[in-house]
Amino acid sequence: MNTKLTSGIWPKVSVAEIAAPNCKAIVSGPFGSNIGRRFFVDDGVPVIRGNNLTLGQKKFVDDGFVFITEEKAYELRNCEALPGDIVFTAAGTLGQVGLIPKQSRFARYIISNKQLRVRFDPVRTKPDYLYYWFSAPAMREHIANQNRGSSVPLITLGTLRALEVTLPPLAIQRRIAAILSAYDDLIENNTRRIAILEEMARRIYEEWFVRFRFPGHEHTRMVDSALGPVPVGWEAVRMKDVCARITDGSHYSPKSIEAGKPMASVKDMHDWGINVGTCRQIAEDEYEKLVRNDCKPKLNDVLIAKDGSYLKHTLVVDEEIDLVILSSIAILRPNGRMLPNQLAMYLRLSDVASRMKGYVSGVAIPRIVLRDFRQFLVLVPPAEVQRAWAKHCDPMLSLCRVLVRKNENLRTTRDLLLPKLISGELDVSDLLEPRAATG
Repeated sequence: MNTKLTSGIWPKVSVAEIAAPNCKAIVSGPFGSNIGRRFFVDDGVPVIRGNNLTLGQKKFVDDGFVFITEEKAYELRNCEALPGDIVFTAAGTLGQVGLIPKQSRFARYIISNKQLRVRFDPVRTKPDYLYYWFSAPAMREHIANQNRGSSVPLITLGTLRALEVTLPPLAIQRRIAAILSAYDDLIENNTRRIAILEEMARRIYEEWFVRFRFPGHEHTRMVDSALGPVPVGWEAVRMKDVCARITDGSHYSPKSIEAGKPMASVKDMHDWGINVGTCRQIAEDEYEKLVRNDCKPKLNDVLIAKDGSYLKHTLVVDEEIDLVILSSIAILRPNGRMLPNQLAMYLRLSDVASRMKGYVSGVAIPRIVLRDFRQFLVLVPPAEVQRAWAKHCDPMLSLCRVLVRKNENLRTTRDLLLPKLISGELDVSDLLEPRAATG
């Protein structure tokens, strides 16, 4: 690990040493042929897959399951996961980890063929503490570095059994977990607020600009357009007509260095911005060259995922970003005819994504062809309707971005606290378990 989590104040033990006794405590998922698509049903026992685990963002994503029958689950009972169990990704995105919560949606789960499950000794360990240990950035990196695969990253049961854990007394484990859980509780609360605000803005958008029930629509007649019937005064125009510039990032990839300037690709995007912390670093002179080549996003640009899962992320640059981008991200620079948040919302519509298929090339890695994309039809409402929507919804979207950044800061603080708490640098022996973290 690049960053040590321990200083010798507490004993170090292996996963195998603290696994629950008298049971199959450390197991791998079933063979792929035993849990394939042909066994999935509409309802039954949920199967945990990669989408249910994260890289430290959330303890467990208790949603988005496929299901197998009770009979099949009994057949795979050795691969069962129960509340308090910890699940690891064994093949694919190494470092993903999840803790089945005490108040889980289901009484039991079955892990997929790409996962490992550990049931720890409750006499010696607290599951929440162990989750934070394994989800710490340094430990995630350490796990990923144990890769035994070739084309697909892989860790084995032997790798998992040998992982070391610093093990304080139970009371200290409980206090450390409580401190870190307080941060996660606040992050989760902010995440719920983001979801509610985003849903409100989206519903208003669809009501006004998809169903055409905008203020005053009762007195507006419909006319034909290239995109079907639209209110009079609304225009179907080409993407190039609403953008001053349509381009993408660098088509060459400078060498990565240990410390330099950030360069983003699609993997670093999320719905509200770019995670600078996951970007690779490039040399200052390469960075400046790419800035001159207009590979640096500007304020109010709309960025879209162009390659791979195209349009997976569409976001508005609401503050200056000190980074450059690779060609997997496209830059749309609105010319004022369409407001940035309006354009981003438009590109998130499912109907728009369906129409976009005609502007995509590639089989293994589909990508939007910008030359053709410039001709893509966009529906432009009158300026006064756009401004009215912005008055209602821009504050909601701005608050979402504020809360996203607050969550990033909370995660950073939480991750910095973990090694200090575990090493004993911060003494928790006399602390009461906190009720909440501050934002």
